[in-house]
Amino acid sequence: MSSHGFEVTKHYLGLETAWKAEFTQGKRGRVIGVNSEMDALPGIGHGCGHNLIAISGVGVALAIKVALQTHKIPGKVILLGTPGTKFPKYGGCD
Repeated sequence: MSSHGFEVTKHYLGLETAWKAEFTQGKRGRVIGVNSEMDALPGIGHGCGHNLIAISGVGVALAIKVALQTHKIPGKVILLGTPGTKFPKYGGCD
């Protein structure tokens, strides 16, 4: 996301695989949050479609950035990359 003009914070909130990507256009304005869920099932992989959820979140955040810039709208988009669960008893697909 940094190559697309977003400020990226790795290990967001102290979580090893979490991150935050933030883009701001102008001053003030609305804030839009987007989630990119990235977990997978041990031994199965992306059986729940989180790989699609993750890349869809990236696409949405990029589209919002372009809309803010194109129309000179003040605002901010924050994309959160969320890690998988560390609690296998919950199935890892929540």
